[in-house]
Amino acid sequence: MTGFEFKIRKRDIDTLIEIILRENPDADIAMVKKAYDVAAKAHEGQVRLSGEPYIIHPLEVAITLAMLRLDTITISAALLHDVIEDTQYSFEFIKNEFSEDVAMLVEGVTKISSIKSRSRSYAQAETLRKMLLATIKDIRVIIIKLADKLHNMRTIMFQPEHKQIRIAKETLDIYAPIARRLGISRVAAELEDIAFYVLNREDYEYIKNSLAQRQNEIENYIENVRQIITKKLQELKIEVEVKGRAKGYYSIYRKMAMSGKSLEEIFDVRGVRIITRDLKDCYAILGIVHSIWSPIEGRFKDYIAVPKSNMYQSLHTTVIGPEGFPLEIQIRTREMDVVAEMGIAAHWAYKEGGKIAKADYKNLSIIDSLSDMNLDSMNTRDFVSTFKLDLYEDEIFVFTPKGMIVKLPKGATPVDFAYAIHTEVGNTCVGAKVNNKMVPLKTKLKSGDIVEIITSKNGKPSESWLKFVKSASARYRIRNWLRKHNEDINKQDDELKKKEEKKKEIKKASVKIPEDEQLKIKNISGNGKVGVSIEGNSNVLIKLAQCCQPIPGDEVIGFITRGRGITIHKKSCPSLERLKIESERFINIIWDKDDSNKYPVKLAVEAIDRPNLLKDITDEISLVRCNIIKAEAQLESRDKAVLRFILEVKNNDHLFDIMKRIKKLKNVTNVYKINEKVVLK
Repeated sequence: MTGFEFKIRKRDIDTLIEIILRENPDADIAMVKKAYDVAAKAHEGQVRLSGEPYIIHPLEVAITLAMLRLDTITISAALLHDVIEDTQYSFEFIKNEFSEDVAMLVEGVTKISSIKSRSRSYAQAETLRKMLLATIKDIRVIIIKLADKLHNMRTIMFQPEHKQIRIAKETLDIYAPIARRLGISRVAAELEDIAFYVLNREDYEYIKNSLAQRQNEIENYIENVRQIITKKLQELKIEVEVKGRAKGYYSIYRKMAMSGKSLEEIFDVRGVRIITRDLKDCYAILGIVHSIWSPIEGRFKDYIAVPKSNMYQSLHTTVIGPEGFPLEIQIRTREMDVVAEMGIAAHWAYKEGGKIAKADYKNLSIIDSLSDMNLDSMNTRDFVSTFKLDLYEDEIFVFTPKGMIVKLPKGATPVDFAYAIHTEVGNTCVGAKVNNKMVPLKTKLKSGDIVEIITSKNGKPSESWLKFVKSASARYRIRNWLRKHNEDINKQDDELKKKEEKKKEIKKASVKIPEDEQLKIKNISGNGKVGVSIEGNSNVLIKLAQCCQPIPGDEVIGFITRGRGITIHKKSCPSLERLKIESERFINIIWDKDDSNKYPVKLAVEAIDRPNLLKDITDEISLVRCNIIKAEAQLESRDKAVLRFILEVKNNDHLFDIMKRIKKLKNVTNVYKINEKVVLK
């Protein structure tokens, strides 16, 4: 792996102590030194693939955590994180020599690292599960593991090529997304870039070289922007720090791949960050920036009012900057900037003793959803399929009718929303309103939508929901309910299948074939499974064409298919044009006078919306003894209602009578038959 920037760093315990004291002069240095001495003795004689002494690895992990301003308990645990796994020292030894907190952290990291059995895919899934189980107890376990992975990636060039690829994929699949979801962007960006280099060196080099060629141009551009903003804000006596914002190579590549844009079209290659002291100044600065340059519509995001689930807060806006280039600007306070760089790790900055309440990070959706799941009882395959999607999600923000904000993954549906409110709301959900309009449960929600869930005591989850829900917690709860009720569901399915089969067996079409045409059907086989029989010719299969949906009263003609019996079309059906090349296969059909059969037709009603509209229409339909198989209603504009029905009718006269009655109703503007496939569910 030659040519990559990372090299073995020659740093020692003095480097670590210096970084800790620079950030926190009151830190417990004695414990850190003791942890280093124990680790150095435990790993004495061990070497890494690079040939360097093994102690360099835990030292580098500890230095990364010190740079993230973690407390000395975490740093000491990082120095000792391989001691239980690779040496003779035990949990009890570390607990007695240091503290229970240090021992618990070391044990948590050890449990993650010790999964080496079964297949690689199993080991990877089990690693993820163990890591997240440990996270519920103390999130510092996962922070240590991320720092451990970072140093292993920095020295990945010493691994064989096939292992480099496997490790890099695992990093992009698991570790980098977790770092992102915990808000530790500094670690996430470095993990992504190294993995990107290993897996896609050509694109990595292209982006790197392209940015290098434009480096002076971009730096001069950013410096010009910095001076314009600083000068304007100084005039208004607002104290700020304005700096350019470096973006990772993988982050740029991912944006290019997802948007289909070239490097030149990516907005935030040119970007600045404005750091201020007070929250109120953030919004004042935003107004000033928009007075200097015109904002691009749809490119403003307020993550201060509605923080991301990883606690990230900032104002984002994209403007048409100098020379007409898009310029992304982020505005936040110093505290927000620390959290943006370090995420959850910021909660341990300068805090000795590690006494951090879980309330400090309970708003992390990744932690919140984990706490609600019984991970111990889930098998590995279910766990991965349920949870892994949560690592990659973008977010939307929707509202309850009372104005409460609910965070959901991008592409979430009303079902996701229902389960985010409460498990019982999800389990009894039967419908939803979005912005006061009824919508299907699979509707994708957008930020700003107001969502109301309609529940019923008879409501229950459907297996089909698993095809469109996006959140891991909703998926988990639906599966959980389905497992508990699986036996009942199987019984119901069997009963439904029997009913459907019975329907197919007894259904007949009331048509007959004139005697002079019956010679044409002598060679038609009755072995096909699709279709219904003609009376008097039980060995001949027929079916009514779905393209035109003929019913008694329509002028019809039959077409002899190859091996599938006869299909009956209206004589006006457009499909007959393409069948004319085999005109010898046409056969005359006559409707029988049998009124006992019913035929499904699809009917549409357009009307100006009003109270009781649906009730009045269904009342008219029932008066003519017509069965309604299915009904749908929706508003297509402010007051235009469209209602669609699947009805069972005897013939054309029956259908025309229904249509005539509906047309007389108040506010009805149009009634017509829809010629499309009738699907009965």
